[in-house]
Amino acid sequence: MKANHVVVIGGGIGGMCAARVLSEHFTRVTLIERDELPEGAAHRKGVPQSRHPHGLLDRGRRELSALFPGLDDSIRARGGLDMDAGLELATLNPGGWATRRHTGHQMLFASRLLIESVIRDRVKQNPRVNFIEGTEVTKLLSAAGETRRVTGVETRKVSDGAVSRIDAELIVDCSGRSSRASKWLAELGYPEVEIEVVDGQAGYSTCWYQAPPANERPADWWWKGIFLNPSAKPKRDEDYYFALILPIEGDRFLLTLASWGDRVLPADHESFAALCRGLRTPIIAEALAISKPISAIFHRKGMQNIWKHFEKSPAPAGFVSTADAVCAFNPIYAQGMTSASVCAEILGQLVGEMDPTDANFPATFYERQADFVRQPWSLSVARDRAALGQSSGSEGALGGEAWDRVLREGAGVPVIAEALFNVINLNRPPESLMTDSDFLGAVNEIMQRPLRPPVESEDLSPYPPAAIADTA
Repeated sequence: MKANHVVVIGGGIGGMCAARVLSEHFTRVTLIERDELPEGAAHRKGVPQSRHPHGLLDRGRRELSALFPGLDDSIRARGGLDMDAGLELATLNPGGWATRRHTGHQMLFASRLLIESVIRDRVKQNPRVNFIEGTEVTKLLSAAGETRRVTGVETRKVSDGAVSRIDAELIVDCSGRSSRASKWLAELGYPEVEIEVVDGQAGYSTCWYQAPPANERPADWWWKGIFLNPSAKPKRDEDYYFALILPIEGDRFLLTLASWGDRVLPADHESFAALCRGLRTPIIAEALAISKPISAIFHRKGMQNIWKHFEKSPAPAGFVSTADAVCAFNPIYAQGMTSASVCAEILGQLVGEMDPTDANFPATFYERQADFVRQPWSLSVARDRAALGQSSGSEGALGGEAWDRVLREGAGVPVIAEALFNVINLNRPPESLMTDSDFLGAVNEIMQRPLRPPVESEDLSPYPPAAIADTA
């Protein structure tokens, strides 16, 4: 079935993934973006997160590679980096340094700017996709006296305020966390969409650095990146902070300092460096000492988990909302790009099965989308609640003290580490762990041991061990 015209609202990764899959089913795809899109890898106002680190989860990497064949090679050709996080990421868990091990999983690291620009170049080459830039959608349109079907959108040119109408058989809202879809639907007479919010009161500060040449780095620094979790037994303010160094293209890295509970975060270079000096290990401060800051300190709060439950609300035909416009997660957990790509694939599959003009199409899509987003939602919410000390065991496979112990003592056990990798990377749902006999057997073995107390900060080795575990 080839339909005529679809409008996609939003030119971010979610919108571009949706445009890509819909181009297989519609003769014309019009993508409307409020920003004037940059040439190449550059910041733009509509993606404030672009100044912070982005991780592409394993499932997202596979989904995007299926949508855009050769994407990994294109990102690598422009400087993207592969990394086995188990082997090349120095990880300080709450209870001590993680054991180095080969995981067999190569993760791809690059700036959000580079990833988005490579995808945008691909989508712009698609002859069925037309970009309308510098334009915002102001309302949904329907036929006179008929609000059960959306037939188009009203747009406004940002530069001069010129108003236009664009008709289409389907409107797909990919405008992100700040989506105004609920307001647009209310204007058509639909009830307010139920919104669920879990706020970890999280925030972070990021600075970009130029790394020194490889021959000027200490010979014993085997790591490509560094990941410091908060302490299991915090005694000082600095023990509550999370720190992350991720390498990106151009021999640069991003350093992010983050915390929960609305703690103070640095907003200038002096306080940023001071917090780094107070962390549980000196390696972050030492990395900064031999690197050059090349940006301001980018500070961000307001990172609540927000789920707009469209699957519980009546919906007009001809309109669906997807990705971050429906369910936005605390971005610390790097689920956004992966979720956007999966939601686009769900949308494409449904358009292949069902007439997108069918009155039941939106409800069917929202149900399928909700089935998926429950997985990243449960992960993000459980971790935010745990960071605030609110974990009560109600999170099922992810809650309570037993789970904390498994994370602390089981990360070096291959069968546990592999299962956790696949849950965190959205390859399998968390509840599947409860029926995994190999995983449960390894967990039971841990729970039969005497409880291993967390390493006290004063007893912690300042540097991660270089030895690689034999997991054969």
